[in-house]
Amino acid sequence: MSTVGRNEPCPCGSGKKYKKCCENVVNIDTLVSQELDVLQAQLYDFIASAQSAEMEESYHHYLSKMDLMQADPDIYEMAFVSWYGATQKDVDGVRLIERFVDKQLSTVTRPQTAAVLESWKNIRVTAGTVEKLDDNTLRVEEAITGDTLVVTEKFGKLEENSFFLGLLLPNGEKYLPFAQYFIYPTIEKAAMELVKIRFEQGEFEKLHDYLSGQYLEIADVGFVLYSAEKKKAGKASSKPAEAEQDSEDKSENSIEGVEIWKTPEYTEAITSLQTFLSEKGEDKKESELLVAVLEKYFYTERPTIRNPKIYSGAMVDMAKNIEEISIRHVQKELAEYFDVSANSISRRSKQIWESYQDTVYELLKVTNA
Repeated sequence: MSTVGRNEPCPCGSGKKYKKCCENVVNIDTLVSQELDVLQAQLYDFIASAQSAEMEESYHHYLSKMDLMQADPDIYEMAFVSWYGATQKDVDGVRLIERFVDKQLSTVTRPQTAAVLESWKNIRVTAGTVEKLDDNTLRVEEAITGDTLVVTEKFGKLEENSFFLGLLLPNGEKYLPFAQYFIYPTIEKAAMELVKIRFEQGEFEKLHDYLSGQYLEIADVGFVLYSAEKKKAGKASSKPAEAEQDSEDKSENSIEGVEIWKTPEYTEAITSLQTFLSEKGEDKKESELLVAVLEKYFYTERPTIRNPKIYSGAMVDMAKNIEEISIRHVQKELAEYFDVSANSISRRSKQIWESYQDTVYELLKVTNA
């Protein structure tokens, strides 16, 4: 290591002499790290205190749907605030994180800190398999890209096969997790498969683009998956060994197995379908058949949904193909009720029927047995 003279320019880049700047600082990196910690806290406060009708509307939109929010409102709020400020653009096409960086740059005197702060505009939304290297370092193998990301933070105990989801602020060649991030044990395989399937179905070019829009949904599904695994583990420990295989075989085919894959959009589509059929006074068994087909479709295909009610209307429209049931409604009526276009209902109805008519008749046999 080279020695810096007291009257030489400080290596931190401040422009001051070393004796008047960092001579008494044990490590410049430590000082920069401390400044970045402060800036992170300020960034979160800046986003949280922002007032806009769009942000308020978005907050309540997710608030009503997320199981995670019901379990821990504080975690949900922190996750929402950090995600919204980092990814969502305002009417001028600017994100809150960009506004914060531009505002704070003029107040930062240390060049290293300023450079990192400027790079925060390129925040990375990621998901993947996580491995703990030491108490202050994680290595994330990112889904889809396979990139290895080194994340620095004070981490506690980490179980194997954990799934990581977070917003990462660049810090040189490494990253800092911003505000609320998620590490779910035991669900890595299922969660990675879910991310892959939804990414491919959404026809996104970059994982970041997909997760920027679906971050909260994936966090919520991860919570549901993890809760289901904990519940399953609890049940397994209380059952005799010979009963375990029977239990596994049943869960493979039971509709209860669908529950861990339900997203807020899936739930909304199913609930809207049930509400319509109930309001129209349709036969209970026939209604249950349509709901079961829709659940089976979501479980098998796991589509990325932009408007859940298209699927609700499509399922009712699809019923016209089933001679064995009496449910009949014209597309115009469905379009008006669900507030979607008749063409959208028609296209989705045709697609589901072509793929799932065999499933319909299998479920009909069960219903009529």
